[in-house]
Amino acid sequence: MSETAKKKMSKKKKVVIIVLSVLLALIVLVVIAGVAALNWYCKTPDYTVLQTSQQVELVAHRGFRAVAPENTAPAYEEAGKAGYYGAECDVYRTADGVWVIHHDPVTYRMTGELSFVENKTYDELAAETVNNGSNIEDYPKLKMCTLEEYLDICEKYGMAPVIELKSANNTEHYGEIVDMLAQYPALEPVYISFHYEALTAMRALTNAPCWYLVQEITDESIEMALDLGGSCGIDFNFAKEANTDEMIKKCVDSGLTVGAWTVDSTEALDRLASLGVRYITTDNITY
Repeated sequence: MSETAKKKMSKKKKVVIIVLSVLLALIVLVVIAGVAALNWYCKTPDYTVLQTSQQVELVAHRGFRAVAPENTAPAYEEAGKAGYYGAECDVYRTADGVWVIHHDPVTYRMTGELSFVENKTYDELAAETVNNGSNIEDYPKLKMCTLEEYLDICEKYGMAPVIELKSANNTEHYGEIVDMLAQYPALEPVYISFHYEALTAMRALTNAPCWYLVQEITDESIEMALDLGGSCGIDFNFAKEANTDEMIKKCVDSGLTVGAWTVDSTEALDRLASLGVRYITTDNITY
């Protein structure tokens, strides 16, 4: 091989090595960023419990998660003791047809396992231990809460069940939820979802309130919520800049029930109450 050819080959090797090094560095950065994001998502916030005198209906977000691990029986017990109007939960249906309370589709953040809730049986999920959340050291051997356990606690304390339908999956099984609620005649459930098709499926089965969860209030979302009929509403992310005082007032004036989430400061609550927002979902504000 000539010297010229050798030099060309050497240059090509250098280019390949540089490109591979850059790609490797990018992969490492992505992995580091991903791990950092995951750690942030899994970290339990440091909550300060606040009080309000506003005449609003407070909904405990995933239970009173400021003092007990979210979406667990203790979190709902603490919400009941604190006198919340309602307690919000997130529901999935297990592979063997048990409705359970869990926010994420995968159990990792709460149990350290990588179980997809809808792909596991209830017994498989019950074998996992909740090891994350506020004051977790006070709750050894804590297990995932079922919808039935949650409803028992709501009945015990007279809290409204605010049930988030987590996906458009399992709409054909919503009758099971409605039938379960029929066993608790004193309870007045509210169904909420980001998935409009989930709300329309539930509306076909019950006249219970159905609230459309939205990041931003729009004219279209107002009309869609109104089209649900019956006791319908919008529950919006108060932190989004698009949800101006004018847009919130427009939603209130449309006749919809209006709620906001997740409101963790009394200043924000005061502003929303002044605009006519009646339902406040919160992690840490009590009466």
